[in-house]
Amino acid sequence: MTLGESIKKRREELKLSQECVADRLGVSRQAVSKWETGQSEPTASNLIQLADILEISLSQLVEPQKGEEEPAAFEKAKSEKKPNLILRANLIKLAIIARAAFLFNCTSVIYQLQHPNFPNKDLYRGALIFSLVLLALSSIWMAANHLYETDKKQRCKNTKIELDYCCVQLAVGLLTIHFGLGLVGAVLIIAVGCTYILYINPKFMFRKLTR
Repeated sequence: MTLGESIKKRREELKLSQECVADRLGVSRQAVSKWETGQSEPTASNLIQLADILEISLSQLVEPQKGEEEPAAFEKAKSEKKPNLILRANLIKLAIIARAAFLFNCTSVIYQLQHPNFPNKDLYRGALIFSLVLLALSSIWMAANHLYETDKKQRCKNTKIELDYCCVQLAVGLLTIHFGLGLVGAVLIIAVGCTYILYINPKFMFRKLTR
């Protein structure tokens, strides 16, 4: 689209006559007509005033194709949502905490079931199965969070570190069951989890889960 065509198109969109535009610019109607037909071009000062009259930016008036591309590019950039890093970090942290909680619940129930005269064993067996399912789901949730990592090499490294962490937590759980650690076992599970969140993740996995 030429400059003349751009002027004419915008003038007609605003329903302005050539006379109206000419009067506001202080030029003749014939001058405006020549601009629109490409017989002549407005001066720099007339262009600036013309853009103001036609309620359009100077770049859009002089380069209409570029002016049409700019809003489209803006809308495209606006539509591309940036990842919510705070929400992502909170979801990862929540998965780690949930797994630690379900692990301790499993160790507690298993320890109780070891007593031969413990009442309501069937009820506790159901609770154990339910806790094991939740433990498995939270473990899957933790593993799924690695998909946020775009670097494949780092993702493999993070997966290995998390697998080692799960093994350490499992070992603490087994020790809790074997020795009947109770509250001490819970403290150990929490300590390992906090170390994983506060130290291992930011230092080795490049996932900052706290401020």
